Amino acid sequence: MAGGGRWRNGATALGLMVAGGIGGCSADVFDVPVDLGARSFALDFGEPSGTIPTVTCDEAIVQEACGSSPTVAVDTSSTTGVPSDVEVALGCDDSTDRCFAQASAHLSQPVNVLQDDAFVTRVERHALAFVHLVDVAYTIPSNTLTFDIPQIDIYAGPAGSRRETDPGVAIVGSTQPIAAGTVVTEPQHVTISDDTPARPVIEDAIENKQEFVFIVVANPRLESGAPIPAGAAQIDVFPSLVIGLPR
Repeated sequence: MAGGGRWRNGATALGLMVAGGIGGCSADVFDVPVDLGARSFALDFGEPSGTIPTVTCDEAIVQEACGSSPTVAVDTSSTTGVPSDVEVALGCDDSTDRCFAQASAHLSQPVNVLQDDAFVTRVERHALAFVHLVDVAYTIPSNTLTFDIPQIDIYAGPAGSRRETDPGVAIVGSTQPIAAGTVVTEPQHVTISDDTPARPVIEDAIENKQEFVFIVVANPRLESGAPIPAGAAQIDVFPSLVIGLPR
């Protein structure tokens, strides 16, 4: 009878464990935090080349009025290893008859979780396949830009993506305004909720152990009298995950 009592007590304990989660704990105890390696992007607009003319212009004489070289492309991919598409174009605003400069930067970096030491080390010993949380932080450790950037947009897409308009690419979020010459050393976070368009892109890639791509995009416009966009800034992106059992 004593043995039967012990069996009943053991069965009761087992029932409580099953009801409350294995070991009497929530499935959260199996969650594994993973900080993926940082991705660095260099937004390089070249050397200073004066200011945007303030004279009256029209499209017929835009080169003469707004500058003899209305388009300047800067390719830093050979030195940074990051696919780079940076351009400054001068034009004439029809509504004001004034010159303006449109800067544009598109840079991409792949993320291959199977080559990420943190992911392999933390996850290979666990049968965990579901992404429960994605967080993207960023810093700007160096900044010599001669102009303000209202925001930098961060996107995620499938392997091989280069632009935010490529198939399957979705927005992760945007940075806060970046003032000319100002660095950001304290990590800032881009909020990723269940409704964030890029969340399933990242989650599906990680759960299937496939490569995905981060793309950063800046499109500031500067009006007449402002410095022609120049200088460079580095933005470091720090993705982190929480991976665990299905809820």
